[in-house]
Amino acid sequence: MSDTQYGMVIDLRGCTGCQTCVLSCKTSNEVAGDNFWNHVIDYNEQQLYMPVSGEKVSMAFRPTLCNHCASPLCVASCPTGAMHKNEETGIVSVDRDICIGCDSCINACPYDIPVANEDEKVVEKCNFCAGRVENGKDPYCVAACPARVRHFGIISDPNSEVSALIAENSAQVYKEESGTNPSVYYILPTSLE
Repeated sequence: MSDTQYGMVIDLRGCTGCQTCVLSCKTSNEVAGDNFWNHVIDYNEQQLYMPVSGEKVSMAFRPTLCNHCASPLCVASCPTGAMHKNEETGIVSVDRDICIGCDSCINACPYDIPVANEDEKVVEKCNFCAGRVENGKDPYCVAACPARVRHFGIISDPNSEVSALIAENSAQVYKEESGTNPSVYYILPTSLE
């Protein structure tokens, strides 16, 4: 059993909300229909591109994707074992061959990430582009980001670039209260700390 955990750091100080990550993920992974495995939301979870009232107007975005949690509720809720965590990488994936499309994982995920593929009667989600990772490449969303705000690597290695970014910038996880121990961290703009 490995203690390796891949993760991502997203620097919100430079995210412009361009959604290149969303489109690169959808096209590169051939995500069907109206489904998306990546999203960009307003930092405060309001309607995207909604101006903030008050003296100082600012916008902040939060790209979201599967958090590849250390304690994934989607895996715990799956009755068939289709939703599973790779012990060698920490990546959470769906085995489409045994998924029954019951939506248990969709209902359990506090981040609203897994989506139902209605045509194939299975659930889908981000898998950190596991095939690319196996070949030493970054996930598509990281490679495509024009602002270079996404950083990918082994967060369980205290000497990795992503671990240094987390420590140096007091990066935070999304919905920490969920108790899932997410592996996606965000560097917050000073105005949001």
